[in-house]
Amino acid sequence: MDFRKRPASTTGPTKDEAPPLAKGVGVQAPGGAMLGGAPEEVGVTKKLEEILKGGVARGATEVHLDPGPEKSRVRYRIQGKMVELPENIDPKLHAKMISRSKVIGLMDISKRGTNQKGYGKLDHDNRSYEMVIIIVPTPIGEKALFRIAWTQTLGTSVDKLGMFTKILTGFKALLARPNGLILMAGPPGSGRTTTCYSALQLLNTPDKTVCSFEPEIRYQIEGVLQGKPEERYAYGYLEGVRATLDLEPDVLYLGDLNGDEVARLAVSAAFGKRIVLGRLNAKNGATALLQLLDMGLPGFLVTSGVIGVLSQRLVRRLCESCRQAYPPTAAVLAELQINPQPELMFYSARGCPECDSTGFKGKLGIFELLVLSDRVQEKVLARASAAEIQDAAIESGMMTLRVDGVSKVSRGLTTLEEVLAST
Repeated sequence: MDFRKRPASTTGPTKDEAPPLAKGVGVQAPGGAMLGGAPEEVGVTKKLEEILKGGVARGATEVHLDPGPEKSRVRYRIQGKMVELPENIDPKLHAKMISRSKVIGLMDISKRGTNQKGYGKLDHDNRSYEMVIIIVPTPIGEKALFRIAWTQTLGTSVDKLGMFTKILTGFKALLARPNGLILMAGPPGSGRTTTCYSALQLLNTPDKTVCSFEPEIRYQIEGVLQGKPEERYAYGYLEGVRATLDLEPDVLYLGDLNGDEVARLAVSAAFGKRIVLGRLNAKNGATALLQLLDMGLPGFLVTSGVIGVLSQRLVRRLCESCRQAYPPTAAVLAELQINPQPELMFYSARGCPECDSTGFKGKLGIFELLVLSDRVQEKVLARASAAEIQDAAIESGMMTLRVDGVSKVSRGLTTLEEVLAST
C-alpha cells in the first residue's frame, strides 16, 4: 500500500487538482479556485456549467434545479417569468449536481435535511457573475436555486432609471437636501436596490463620507464604505447599523428598515447633517409612513425626519422589434379615467427571435414620489388612513404608480397588463 497517497477530499478538490474545464466558462468558489476532480465529477461539473452558461446566455436572473420522483427539471427566470427547459435530468444526476452546487457555495455537503446558503462566481465570455446559491430540502430531494447578479447594472445612473422628468427632478431635489430620510418602498424584487445604488453614486463625491449597511452587498462601489452582517463573527445587523452611525457619515444607506429599532435609528440619524436612504417593504408611500407609526415611532418624529418616499415596481419592457400598437377601447379608457384622444395608442407583446419569442426585452421601472407636504404631514399626524394620505399626496401634485405606468404604456415601453399586475 502506498501510504503517500492522500485520502479523497470531502469538500472538493484543491486548486492544484482542478483540470481545465469548458473553454470560456468556469464555476468558482469564492476563493477563486476552479472546481473539478475525478472524471465523473468533471462530467457533473460540466453539465452544471452548461446549465448555468445557458441561463446567462438567455439573460436569466435565476436558475432552478427542481427535484422530482422520476425526473428533475431545470428552469430559468427570464424577464421575471419562469421558463422550463425541454430536457429532463435523471434523479441520480440531480443529486450529484446538488452536491456540486454545495461545493461551489462552500457549504457542508454532508447535510441533507436542512437549508443552506452560499456564494460563488460564474466566469463566462471574459465576464464574472456573482451567484447566491440556496439549497432547500424537500421530501423528494433537494432543490438548488442560483441567483445571478448582472454586474452591468453598476453603470446605471439616476438619470437612466426611466423616471419621467417630474419625478426625476423631485427625487434629485430630495437628494440635494442637507438632511432627511428618504424611504424606498416596494416589494422585494422591485428594483429598489438598483435605485439606491444609483443614488449613492450620485452623492458619492470626494468631499463626503458615504456609507452603507445592508443584509447583503449586491455591488461594490468605489469610494463607498459598505458593510454587512457576519454571522460567523456574531456581528448582527442592528450592531452593524450602530457601528456605521458611529462613523458620522454624510450619506447613509440602510438596506433594511423593517424593524422598529433600526427604523428609529434611521429617523434619528436623519436629524443630523446627513441624507439617509432606507429600504422598506411597503405598497406605497402612504403605507410606508403608516408602517413607521405602527413600529411605535411618534408622528412628529416621522413627519420631521422623513422628507419623501419613492415607491417603485419593475415591469417587463416591450421588445421594440415586434411590439404592436392598438387603439384602447372606450371602456378601458373610462376605467383608467383617461379622456379619449384620437392619436392615443397602447402596445401589446408579439414575440420574435430578437426577444426569444417572449415579446419582452429587459425591464423597466415605474415610480411614485411622495413628498411630505404640509397637507400630507397633517394626515400622518392625525393618523389618517392610507387612502386619505394618498389622496392628500395626489392633491399636492403626486403622480401615482399607475399613472406613471400607463404613461409608459402609451409610449410603447410596456403593456397595460404589466402595469395593472404591478399596481
